[in-house]
Amino acid sequence: MKTFKCNMKMALAVGAALGFASTAHASLVLVSPTDVNGAGIGAVNTILTITSPNSTSTETGSVGLNLSGVQVITGDAQTGIGQTQVRSLGTVGVTSAASLRVVFNASEPGSDSINLNNLVLNIFGSGGNLLFTSGAFAPIVFPSTAPGIGNAGFVFALDAAQQAQATAQGAFSSSTNVLGLVASASNATGGMETFFVAPSITAIPEPETYAMMLSGLGLLGFIARRRKSTK
Repeated sequence: MKTFKCNMKMALAVGAALGFASTAHASLVLVSPTDVNGAGIGAVNTILTITSPNSTSTETGSVGLNLSGVQVITGDAQTGIGQTQVRSLGTVGVTSAASLRVVFNASEPGSDSINLNNLVLNIFGSGGNLLFTSGAFAPIVFPSTAPGIGNAGFVFALDAAQQAQATAQGAFSSSTNVLGLVASASNATGGMETFFVAPSITAIPEPETYAMMLSGLGLLGFIARRRKSTK
C-alpha cells in the first residue's frame, strides 16, 4: 500500500479530503479505564502512534485513506514499523460495530497525566470511499497513566445508536473495509501514545483505575459525596 506523510501545514486540507472534517455522525465513548497488558507496539494491531515533538506538550496525528485508496499520515504520527498504519476489519478481527473497541495506551514518563482532546474513528471502503466517521468527542483528563508502552489501556466503544448508524452505512459490510484514526492530546510530556482496534475486551478494571476517570467537577462531586456519607 502506498503511503505519503503530510506536514501540519497540509493537515487540514488532507483531513478534509479524507473526510476528517465532515459532519460528525457519532462519538466514541469511554467504556472504562481498563488494564490491557501486553498491548505494546508489535503485540497488537496498532493503528496510530503520536508523540509531542521537541519540547512541546501537544500532539496531533491521523492516518486514513484518500479517495484513491492511498494511505495518508499527518501531523505528529510516528511512521516506524508497526507504529502507524491503517488496518482492515479482517486484520483486527472485528466483525460488527458492537464488538469494536478502540484502545488508547498512554505512555507518559513518571505516570504523568495527559488530556485526550480528540479521538475520531474513520472507516473506509478498500478503495478509499469514506463509509463512517465518528465525531463530537468529549475531551477526557486522565490524571495518571502508566510508564511504558502497552502497560495500561483505556477502552472506547460506539454506543448502541452509533453502532446502528455505522452498520446502516455499510461500515461493517466487508472484512476488507479499512480503519483509520485521528487523535490529539495535550499536557503530554514526551511519551508515545498508541491506539489500536480490537474485538470486545473483557479485562476487569482494577479499583484504582476508576480514579483516573475523575477530574474537575466530577472529582469535587465525588469528594463531597464521600464527606457527606462520612458525617
